[in-house]
Amino acid sequence: MKGNPAAAPARTSGDRKAKDPRKHHYVPVFYQNNFTNGAALLWVYDRQRQTYKELHPRAVCFEKDLYAVKPENKPRDMQVETKILSVVDSLGSRGIRDFQIGKPNSAAEQEVAFFMAFQWNRVPTISRDIRLSYAKAIEELSRITFANVERAKIVMEQHERETGEVFKVTPESMVESVRGKQFEIVATETAFLTTMIKQAQSLTKVLLGLNWEVLVSSEETGFIICDCPVVVVPPKGSKQVGFLIPGSAKYLPLSGNLCLRIGEPGRIRRHRKIDKEDVRTVNLNMAANSERFIMGPSRVQLENIVSRSASERMESTPRFTIETVESDEDGALQKLSSQLRRYFYPKGGVQYAP
Repeated sequence: MKGNPAAAPARTSGDRKAKDPRKHHYVPVFYQNNFTNGAALLWVYDRQRQTYKELHPRAVCFEKDLYAVKPENKPRDMQVETKILSVVDSLGSRGIRDFQIGKPNSAAEQEVAFFMAFQWNRVPTISRDIRLSYAKAIEELSRITFANVERAKIVMEQHERETGEVFKVTPESMVESVRGKQFEIVATETAFLTTMIKQAQSLTKVLLGLNWEVLVSSEETGFIICDCPVVVVPPKGSKQVGFLIPGSAKYLPLSGNLCLRIGEPGRIRRHRKIDKEDVRTVNLNMAANSERFIMGPSRVQLENIVSRSASERMESTPRFTIETVESDEDGALQKLSSQLRRYFYPKGGVQYAP
């Protein structure tokens, strides 16, 4: 006997979105689930819209086709999402679980380091900054390559010999076009994806060579996350920020009551209980490091953190800047710099983050 179609549960838009292969979460759903409330939901503050909403992790921190390669006149290639990041998330889930159940081991450390390194590199703000830096580098290369007609002619003739492709423009027009900035250079997603994978592999090795502490919160509070949940906090007064800056603290919350803190070079591995004030300081840095979304299990806690960290609105300062330091017809020196953000430290003039 066939069932009554009318009695079948309706397929919701949430169900469709959960199965959408083009919906790429840059903060994985499994990871967000470690911070949900009793209803398996997250309170989310949107700095762009300045709103609070209680949402399922599937509904936040994603972009369509973020990790897809989009070749011209061909189908999208989803292999970075399906064959690389799916493995990263699987390993990260397993490693974090070992820390949660109190059984961290060498394999779990490698899995968490691998996940943390990718989490730092996979977010949209890194995609934007990498693509911008590539575009600026190509712009400088174009300026040097087509600095004059003679040089342009040599380059174009060499290209034709090596590829068989004949240019439909003259060397003179190329020089004029570059000098007049008559075209815009845009780096494709390949620049971001290639850099993401290479940088994550390098960063994993760096993280494993540093001291690890698992911070344990007191029962009356807990850790929150954001859309950029790997946070680097330099020592107070530092003019530089980075994973290897002496005295910097690198955070990755693991669950509501656990947060990984990575410090100086070494092989120390330990747990440390911290009080409510130190948990709040970590959370303030998490909120200030966010791009758009700040998430946690409690609206009351989230409102307090957003207000105290002055994170109500979007930041206007980019995370990275690229500038041309020296430039002439024969070359250019470009500098890529991480920009300082707002940071929070314990009371009493303490120089380092908790």
